[in-house]
Amino acid sequence: MKNLLHPVFIFTFAFALMCFGHPSHAQSLLDELGPEELVIRPVSATFKDTKIINVQSNETPGANVLHFVIAHRFGKISDGAYELWGLDNAGMRMALDYGITDRLSVGIARSTFQKTVDASAKFRLLQQNSDNSMPVSVTLYSVTMVNGLKWADPTRENFFTSRMSYTHQAIVAKKWDSKLSLALIPSLTHRNLVESLSDSHDQWTIGAGGRYKLTSRTSVNAEYHYAIAGLPTEHVNSLSIGMDIETGGHVFQLHLTNAQGMFERAFLTETGGRWRDGEIYFGFNLSRVFDL
Repeated sequence: MKNLLHPVFIFTFAFALMCFGHPSHAQSLLDELGPEELVIRPVSATFKDTKIINVQSNETPGANVLHFVIAHRFGKISDGAYELWGLDNAGMRMALDYGITDRLSVGIARSTFQKTVDASAKFRLLQQNSDNSMPVSVTLYSVTMVNGLKWADPTRENFFTSRMSYTHQAIVAKKWDSKLSLALIPSLTHRNLVESLSDSHDQWTIGAGGRYKLTSRTSVNAEYHYAIAGLPTEHVNSLSIGMDIETGGHVFQLHLTNAQGMFERAFLTETGGRWRDGEIYFGFNLSRVFDL
């Protein structure tokens, strides 16, 4: 019962109720307009970029568009003045995503955190429509991650597959009006190698994210990921807040988060920072698109 009252589950129920609770009312209003006045269009720009902060949004690059992202994550603010509140320590992630079609994209990235390489695919399954006949957008995302650190015990028999882990997500998003967009993101992360026999290979989380536009070029964003099953008791749920700034050809995302890693396995299942203890990381994502 305690888990059912968790804010993420309350948010999930309210989100579903608002999305699907009044289709007949919406349709009756549209019927009154007449067929000559009704123009059905897909809803665009639910989120400004392909990520809300850490987690994927429902957006994908357009066909033949190359999307390049440089992301930085600094040290903990609680490190104090000697470490310039974390700015002396920085990790980086560089990512390239390419739109094969307007609905399908593939990507590859490299992170300094755990020297991880990841390869991904993203597909827009459903697109929200202006007439509410399709009230939400649904995007599927899968990523394979490879840990590049040296083996802790190189003398034993180590397998390449033990470096691999996977995350699969469904991003259910809705743009409520010109300012507010919300998303629910259930995730399954699988590790080929775990530390002990008692650890689960599969970890389930459910996330909630949102964006609220302040001006035509700025917005505030937030996301939270709650561990459902498979994670150790010392795991800390990932919480991030930030701001998007569009500067013409770039999108600049500033954020604060308790997750050090910038790829899915890291921020969904390996978050250890606690906001109340100042274990918060400042970072940013800088993205640019190129038409090929």
